[in-house]
Amino acid sequence: MNESIQEMLTKGEVYVVFRKKTNNLIRNMLCTLQRDLIPPEEHPVLGKALVDGGDRLFVWDTEKNAWRSFYVSSIINYHLADEKPPLFQ
Repeated sequence: MNESIQEMLTKGEVYVVFRKKTNNLIRNMLCTLQRDLIPPEEHPVLGKALVDGGDRLFVWDTEKNAWRSFYVSSIINYHLADEKPPLFQ
């Protein structure tokens, strides 16, 4: 799953629903790794974020305008921002 979500993130904005490791709460985040959607002064960090860090994924939170991270294993759901969200099963 890490490769598929990372590929989606480099193409545009992605809604990610995940469970936080610190407090077990569910969080929704609109995020990206698409260079055009990240401020130019943050591009040096983008290169580091694209390096595969195992289960932890660093992304640009487009609503908070800051770098955030989550664990791929904690993802509940994700989809491209311009697509209808999949139904929970």
